[in-house]
Amino acid sequence: MIIDVVDAFEQLQRLAAELGERGFDARVRAGRDCPATLSVTNAIVPVLTESVFTAPKDDGQEWFWFPWPAPIGPVEDVQRAADRIETVLAAEVRRPAS
Repeated sequence: MIIDVVDAFEQLQRLAAELGERGFDARVRAGRDCPATLSVTNAIVPVLTESVFTAPKDDGQEWFWFPWPAPIGPVEDVQRAADRIETVLAAEVRRPAS
């Protein structure tokens, strides 16, 4: 199942909403000549940021992907994808011992 540009944008919007509820800054960006991508930033540690896009796996099923490329999860499972992204962008900020 290959989804079109509008569907990809909508899937990324759904994921952005879920990540927003979890405290991340998540924004979908799209241009005329480039595919939609989701920019996700850890609001507490802004240096932790990543892009997400949609593309089919070998079996044709549409998935969310990191750009390095690593599959995140199927577009139908926004919770699973958000869990994985949250794990990647999570950070426990500690101060050095004095």
